[in-house]
Amino acid sequence: MPKTLTELRADFQHLRRWRKSVEQAQSYTFKAVITIIVSGFLGAVWLGVKAMLGK
Repeated sequence: MPKTLTELRADFQHLRRWRKSVEQAQSYTFKAVITIIVSGFLGAVWLGVKAMLGK
């Protein structure tokens, strides 16, 4: 049974909202991963500095 124009429009709006939420989730995940990498790197640098100063 063919869909009406209103039903098709509603489907497209739903897909658009879903795509935006997926893009937001990807953005948040990317930011979290970058934050973890940077904080780990800074922690390693700090440990290296402490080790050098301790010697």
